[in-house]
Amino acid sequence: MTAPAPATSIGAAFGRAIAQAREPAFRGIAWRAIGLSVAVFLGLGGLLWWGLSGVGASVGSYGAVVDWLVGILGGSLFVIVTWLLFPAIVSQFVSLFLDDVADAVERRYYPNDRPGIALGLGPAFVVSLKFTALLIALNLLALPFYVVAFWIPLLNVVVFYALNGWLLAREYFDLVALRHLSVPEAAALRRAHRGKLFLIGAAIAFLLTVPVVNVIAAILGVAAMLHLFKGLAARRARA
Repeated sequence: MTAPAPATSIGAAFGRAIAQAREPAFRGIAWRAIGLSVAVFLGLGGLLWWGLSGVGASVGSYGAVVDWLVGILGGSLFVIVTWLLFPAIVSQFVSLFLDDVADAVERRYYPNDRPGIALGLGPAFVVSLKFTALLIALNLLALPFYVVAFWIPLLNVVVFYALNGWLLAREYFDLVALRHLSVPEAAALRRAHRGKLFLIGAAIAFLLTVPVVNVIAAILGVAAMLHLFKGLAARRARA
């Protein structure tokens, strides 16, 4: 069977990733990622509830009004923290399944290419952890800006997707490129196509904030980034 040409556009990359999402290999990875993500956010919710319960107990003499305010505050904080940190947490988990996703994509679409060298759980986790820590830190630093910009239509949304798109593009590209290239080669290719990579990173960031879709968005993002990497690498080889 003739292998299809590498994807050269973001639309084509995501189209192939979505087409493969129904395969058993992808479904199994998705269920594992969903389970881990749900467990983490249930844990965060429990910690938040415990902390706010302590606040409520310390001012319990003020009665139902304080309980109501604490409940409103807790619910609002949980929504905000979940929205801000979901991309970072899910991206960290996707590193655990990176090689499974990449191998499934390469078997289906690039059977004639030299297979990528698995990063292994340790190196992939370290690469992802570095970017996840940066993602969380920058979003937390930007939190006051998000609050202020809430009153300016669309500004906080644009900043959120721009910041996370840039970071996710770097992380996902490095994760897939390092299966095939050395660190300097991957960095050079990333710099040469930073504009296109930023756009696919912003698309991944957007999908990670869409309810229901966000549970598989990281897997689709890795698959789409691998397709785009293959296209960019093929173009570099022809140059």
